Amino acid sequence: MTDRFARPADTETHEVLVTHAYQVAWLLRHALGAPRDRWLGLNCGNTAVTAIEYYTGAAPSLVVYNDMSHLPADLRWTGFGPGARP
Repeated sequence: MTDRFARPADTETHEVLVTHAYQVAWLLRHALGAPRDRWLGLNCGNTAVTAIEYYTGAAPSLVVYNDMSHLPADLRWTGFGPGARP
């Protein structure tokens, strides 16, 4: 069922998906082919930027993960304790 969404496009496309942190963790886990329960260990921040590139004939590529550089320092937070702050 997940291949319904994560599949090669008929033509080159650029798509932006705006969603919550847990869905980002699931999509990242799927793109990297990790076991299904691995998404639970990814501490994504809300408003963070994650980019995954898909090319025909190649594995998905993680471009950037959990980037919060567009936010002021006091708003860069994942909610998972002081060790998770960038």
